[in-house]
Order: sequence, then C-alpha cells, then structure tokens
Amino acid sequence: MRSTTVLFSIISLFMLICGCKKDDQKPGLVKGLRGRVIVSSCVTTAVEVLNTNLGSRWTDCRDKRIYKHVIDVRFTNLTDWPIEGEFTFDIVNSEPYLKCAAKDYCGDAPSESYQISIVQD
Repeated sequence: MRSTTVLFSIISLFMLICGCKKDDQKPGLVKGLRGRVIVSSCVTTAVEVLNTNLGSRWTDCRDKRIYKHVIDVRFTNLTDWPIEGEFTFDIVNSEPYLKCAAKDYCGDAPSESYQISIVQD
C-alpha cells in the first residue's frame, strides 16, 4: 500500500512539473501592444515595442542606434503604407513564418518574428 502511494505521488509530481512548462520564447496571442516601425525594407520590418518587454535587443546598422525591444513583423491587415508614428497592434500568430533567405542591407533582422494585426485607434 505504501509503495503505491509513493509511486502515485511521484507520478503526480512529474505530471505537474511537465504540464506546467511555460515557453517564454514565443508567447501566444497578445493584444493591445504599442509600437513604431524603425526600419522597413523588402526583407525586414523592425518594430520597436513600446509598452512591454517583448522583443530582443537590436542594432540599426544605419546609425548604430541600439533598441531594447524589437521584433520583426509581417502585417496581416495593412491597407496603407507608410505607417507613421506609434500604432496599436495585436500578435495574431507567434509561429515562425516563411522568411526570405536574402539578407537585408545591413545584416540580420530582429531575432523574434511575429505576424501582427494593426488595431484601429
């Protein structure tokens, strides 16, 4: 009887640990983010996230300015370009999307990529 209780406790603890694993690298759907476009080219659209710590450190090769929270984005509902100033957006897909194999004018895009939808203010 005692060995059954111990075995049950070990299995329960294992399931609790494995079942509660959180993947902080790619969050799911996130709403109400604020951002602004830093760089836009045919390969990269770098957006600085202004109201949360989402994104990674990124250096703009043009002026060597360092940004702390930058993501590479693909817009799902963009109707007008250019986007000027700050805008509100939601992340609609955190899965990697097919990216162009070409390099941008100065190297690598931001390391985190998301598909986003602009929210009308």
